[in-house]
Amino acid sequence: MATSRLSTLVRQGRRHVALTVLGAAALATLVPRGVPNLGAKDRSTALASALASQGLVAAADDVVWIDPPRGVWGALGAKSRAVVRAAPAQGEPNDLFLVHAELSPEGVLLDVGGAFNLTETSGADESRPTVRGERLAYVSSPLIAGSHPTVHVFDLSGQALATEGWTRVERMQNALTNAQETGQLRGIGKRTFTLGEGEGEGQGDAQEADAKEGEAPARDVRCALEEATLVVRDGGREARVPLDGPATLPAWLSHESGEIARPGNVVTWSVDRVRDVIGDEAMQTIKAVAFAGLEVVMRQKENMGGEQAAAEAIAEDLGQTTLEAPTRTMPTDPEIGWPPAPLEPWITPALPGEGQWNPQDKDPFIRRIEGLPPAFVTTYIRPDRSRKTTRVFIVVWDPRQVELHMMAGTVEPKGATGEAGPGFIPRDPAVLERVVAASNAGFQALHGEFGMMADGVVYLPPKPYGATVAVLRDGSTAFGSWPEDQSIPPHVLSYRQNMTVMVLDEKFNPYNRTWWGGTPPGWADKTHTVRTGICLTKEKFVAYFYGADLGPEGLAQSMIQTRCSYGIALDMNAGHSGLEFYKVAPEGEMDPLGRPLQYDWESEGTVSGIDGWKFRGRRFIRGMGLMNFPRYIKREARDYFYMTLRHVLPGAALAPVAQPPVEGEGQWRVKGLPQHGFPYALATTELRFDAARPDRKARVVKIDPRTVGAAKASTQSAAKTVAMLDAGPADAGAGAASLWASAGAFAIDAEPPVEGAIRLATGSPNAAVAAAAVGVNDKDGMLLYVELVTPADASAADAKAFDALLKNAGCSTRLLLPKPLTLALGGDTDLTGAAVHPPQGATAVRLTRADAPGGRRFLEDTPIVPMSTWYPLQQKRIRYFKKPAKDPAEGAPN
Repeated sequence: MATSRLSTLVRQGRRHVALTVLGAAALATLVPRGVPNLGAKDRSTALASALASQGLVAAADDVVWIDPPRGVWGALGAKSRAVVRAAPAQGEPNDLFLVHAELSPEGVLLDVGGAFNLTETSGADESRPTVRGERLAYVSSPLIAGSHPTVHVFDLSGQALATEGWTRVERMQNALTNAQETGQLRGIGKRTFTLGEGEGEGQGDAQEADAKEGEAPARDVRCALEEATLVVRDGGREARVPLDGPATLPAWLSHESGEIARPGNVVTWSVDRVRDVIGDEAMQTIKAVAFAGLEVVMRQKENMGGEQAAAEAIAEDLGQTTLEAPTRTMPTDPEIGWPPAPLEPWITPALPGEGQWNPQDKDPFIRRIEGLPPAFVTTYIRPDRSRKTTRVFIVVWDPRQVELHMMAGTVEPKGATGEAGPGFIPRDPAVLERVVAASNAGFQALHGEFGMMADGVVYLPPKPYGATVAVLRDGSTAFGSWPEDQSIPPHVLSYRQNMTVMVLDEKFNPYNRTWWGGTPPGWADKTHTVRTGICLTKEKFVAYFYGADLGPEGLAQSMIQTRCSYGIALDMNAGHSGLEFYKVAPEGEMDPLGRPLQYDWESEGTVSGIDGWKFRGRRFIRGMGLMNFPRYIKREARDYFYMTLRHVLPGAALAPVAQPPVEGEGQWRVKGLPQHGFPYALATTELRFDAARPDRKARVVKIDPRTVGAAKASTQSAAKTVAMLDAGPADAGAGAASLWASAGAFAIDAEPPVEGAIRLATGSPNAAVAAAAVGVNDKDGMLLYVELVTPADASAADAKAFDALLKNAGCSTRLLLPKPLTLALGGDTDLTGAAVHPPQGATAVRLTRADAPGGRRFLEDTPIVPMSTWYPLQQKRIRYFKKPAKDPAEGAPN
């Protein structure tokens, strides 16, 4: 009872803090920022001089007035706006500022109100804007190699808000944010156009060779406004873009609409609003004092409730009435090494279920791959022996089944180059149908400007010795510390950094960092709040950590208990941090839940931005509060990670053709085959393929192109053999086509799809008779090979049925073969399991095991250095750096 009363007091205290901060946020928007009366006749010169007193470096020629002098009556109480191209300090690149000024009826500058930085690009230089009416356009020239120029259009008449489903409070939040950031409640409409590669082969590299740090590469990009049309010129090419209706863009120009994401929870939003007025260090001090007070309350709560209180709180977070161990265990499959061994509790005796994996295979909110163990397992652990109620919830996924992606928010990170993030998961059915989860990423740019690149777009350059999680171009999830050379290797597609590594090879803080967020500089970092992290385990799985009332040591200890080889602290504090599971599907394909939703941590709804799609989502734990749930399935202001299921074998069974189906018919078999690793390289099955002739049977083989490499059988290789085959003669008459294998792909075409492709078979898409057939699946790129069990009596009916079977299996490209391939699994076994000699001769081909995408370390040569080395480098803003030399082994991680 005492514990319950104390919990109520804690919640009420947090509510009072929230209301106080909200009030401060509203007042913050009203703080005047004026300067004394200036009285000069040349208002542009006077304005540039006035801004110099605020530390801004501007010339009179870089002042563009939006509002002219208003005359005697118009000047009463009205402000005139000017857009000023200015540098925040001497030697800095230029930003654009919106200035609200008071003019006399004759146009003399009388007073300067707020000067609002509209661009804030530390790694780009803005051009002088061109203005037409309430619209302005400018070019942002990046100072970071690999980044592209952008053209921006601002509409000063206000935002075009897509606020369907927004509450009144959220609309109010947005208006107050606009007032604080632009001086206008209606805000500013923003659109971004990104230019692709410049004209001419190798133009970018040639231009960058002569660039110096702090100078933009010399690329002639210009823009203009003509009525309601944006004109973009890049060297000798031009695009004319209508701004008031639909537009067709050339291939070298892409567009981001600038749609506004919902504001955050009132508490977290208020903190940002107050911080903008009082400064980050003052806000950190307030938060540190508040958390210190809360720490006293939480310790009193533990003293009153003990371990029973911990068990009750954990059960509540997990959605249970009483804390229970998992109802079943899933042993580690020795062939694939998944799921991992249970965790060793740090505190004994352990609570029920502590450290034991709960497989997420029957959860209606989490999609899974058929025929495989669940890709996610969850547990919790208590990492602080001085506070036994502190708990960290852990979700681990197999990166061989799950691919990590990075998404920039519409606001964060505040990109160094001016490129805006989309803020939502791509509305592509091929992506949405495989989405399984999403989570927070690292700190906002204000707290360190740690690097981020998403899908090749550099938002913030990498920091030396920054703890980095990356997506490589082969789809692997990689962890490592960035070296002093800040150039981005060509095999890196995306990266996100945060501070220095927290846990390296199961040891805490190798770089001796003293600040992990949440305290002002110089304070001892003992803040207990919501903290999150991500790591690569020594088994090469990926883990996400979420803990409330947690210090940095506790987060690190939970990583060590999870056997992390490389652990990164992510964002912190309630409202900024959390993970959500999703299942997304076309409206008619979403299975009914079968029970009422628990709305405090479960949700269903339509997916915005695409017609006819629905989502079902839940929080990782029930107690993950202040998250604007569901958060990541909608447009989001802050950057985040999202996860999708990979295309791996075996996948869904082939639908039986003949009815009723025989037991096991069409079900894929993966055990007992020459896989030589995981994900599986091949799967086999049998089925009756013709409903009119149920006695006709076929054998089917499915091969994943990402797990095998092809070469002539005569080529020497140490790689393990998955299969050997004889491609047969290359000439099959008029209309013939061939099956080709290249790096990570199969294709059917008359000619090799890429240089170096290996021919596997030749046939005809329209053969009258067929004893075998091949197809390439449109969605996952898998190869399907089907052959008659009795090929001697092949007929035209078999050819027609094979073509229909492959078409129904999702293969739009198909090839009929006059006879079965000479195929030996492992090089010595046919599809019946009988021993055979491997194919030989000039047309023999060997398929060998290739490394598939998964989890791995990279940048392992980065040394451990003292703080005196890494700290100054991480504090420095890099204005320009060049691309690395061409990697001779491009695509291979180092």
